[in-house]
Amino acid sequence: MKSATKIDVKSKLTILHDITHETCEFIAAMQTAFIYNTTKPLEEYRTKAEAVRKETGPLSAILKEAASDEAVVKPYVVVPEHLANIWNSLDKLSGLIDKKISDKVLFSDKAVNETIYLLQRLVEILRPAADIILARNTFLSKYVQESQANIESMADEYATLHENRLITGECLPVASSIYVGMLGAIKSIAWHTKEIATILGK
Repeated sequence: MKSATKIDVKSKLTILHDITHETCEFIAAMQTAFIYNTTKPLEEYRTKAEAVRKETGPLSAILKEAASDEAVVKPYVVVPEHLANIWNSLDKLSGLIDKKISDKVLFSDKAVNETIYLLQRLVEILRPAADIILARNTFLSKYVQESQANIESMADEYATLHENRLITGECLPVASSIYVGMLGAIKSIAWHTKEIATILGK
């Protein structure tokens, strides 16, 4: 690989790192919106997912071209696509939180606590995933993989508990569709984050 190409690849990986790290800021904004019942923290992120989609496509093409000269770049080729999917799910999650707030939909205390817990768990795997992009690390990769499995397990358990709350009337049907959609988006974000960590942790 030519020196100029190496510098270019490094800069592209830095962009991927920054995009991944920014997911944590987005989730923090969602937590604030969710806890304080205000959509204001979400406003600056309304068009961000589309911007990321436009940015990740060219990044993937650049990395694919670089990988033809340097095999070490090859694992990174799929990272932009996973990031685009993460941001699509973040956009969906943000939209559901926006709907909950705008439509004044009430969640049970348990659903609120479960949601906050899972959002925080996402931050705890996205931060090391961002670090792995710049410095591939087997230990961090394993941590993300194990944590993703825990998030998925907890989300499935919460879905079961939620069904029981719906049956007993503790949760309203309108809240149910939003909550279940949020769980699905959270699981998607965790899965794509795990994929990034797995690919780069080999």
